[in-house]
Amino acid sequence: MTSEPIRKIIKYFAGFAGVGGIVTLISLIGIYIFIELFQFPLLITYIGIYSATILLSYLLNSLLVFKSSLNTKKGIKYIGIYLSGMILGVAVLWIFEKILPFDDYILAYAVIPITMIWNFVLSYLLFKPSSVC
Repeated sequence: MTSEPIRKIIKYFAGFAGVGGIVTLISLIGIYIFIELFQFPLLITYIGIYSATILLSYLLNSLLVFKSSLNTKKGIKYIGIYLSGMILGVAVLWIFEKILPFDDYILAYAVIPITMIWNFVLSYLLFKPSSVC
């Protein structure tokens, strides 16, 4: 039988994954619109969409998933978490590329669960709901 703290962590993780799915969909649509329809340059589009979706992710995760107030200090830490996740993803991708015989897109997909767990754990510690654990 699952204990109450574990259930709450699973609930937070499910919410975090749901927000991640929504933000990813918005990101994909935004990239398509800015690159294909408005002919924006790739790097400007990537940086702009990535920045906007991190901020949207912070807003949604803070208010809806972790029920935490918004503040600048946590927002900056949240951005740092995602940047560290990106660095971790690049490192893992480099290792996977050296040791696994798969196509690049498969390797990129293989990194997603690792960075998602990294981002969740650090975000959870940042927002640390007092009612769990």
